[in-house]
Amino acid sequence: MGQQVKVYRDLQFLGNASRNPNISGNPNPDKVCVSYEFTELALDNTNKYTPYLDTTSTVALGSGGVLLTTAATDTKTCTQTQGGIWWYPAKNCIVEMKFRIDVITNVAIYAGFSDAVSEASSLLPFGLVTATLTDTCTDGAGFLLDTRQTLAYFDVVNTKNSAGAFTQLASTRVPVAATDLTLRVAIDTSGNARYYWNGEEVGYKASAVTSTTPLIPFFGIRNNNASAHVATLRYVRLWQD
Repeated sequence: MGQQVKVYRDLQFLGNASRNPNISGNPNPDKVCVSYEFTELALDNTNKYTPYLDTTSTVALGSGGVLLTTAATDTKTCTQTQGGIWWYPAKNCIVEMKFRIDVITNVAIYAGFSDAVSEASSLLPFGLVTATLTDTCTDGAGFLLDTRQTLAYFDVVNTKNSAGAFTQLASTRVPVAATDLTLRVAIDTSGNARYYWNGEEVGYKASAVTSTTPLIPFFGIRNNNASAHVATLRYVRLWQD
């Protein structure tokens, strides 16, 4: 008798999973799985959170996640990275982030992978002005919204050894103020990247990053005018072989 069970849709267990243990044996997933739900009492190095703050920008635990608030000064960023720079494309790394933002005007948002825990003041791993992409990171892949672009829709972006590229998504791919959005970036062993919007694949980039370059999950917001913006990061989930 084979030792594998094929599950085509959802695997369901008997019993009240919300109250009682309902698995016998020792689960041994094939992938490394890390989930940051932001339920700790504090955000600090002990809990493997690395906020990067410009001036009076703040990162703090709030209702249902981490609150990232930019300073009310032009071109300030507030970013958050999780864990360390050890997520490898060669190991089929995946990151999923769920977040919301207070308003969607005069703002930039980046969610995905980067190769550094922070960028210089006023910068995210990527930026878009009119139709020109700036890739601050050397290797990275993710979703970018930058209202300085001619049409302010989300883009799927990547850079491989500082060779950046972007593809703008449809006009429906914009965040809704104060509404949760889930974005996922999956990179395979060849460095190809797939992009998912609320579970739906919306983009693909071949050879998006260097497969041997370690990456880190990176979320950040930038105010494009002199007013504060607030994002709530609900969770960050990661997988790799």
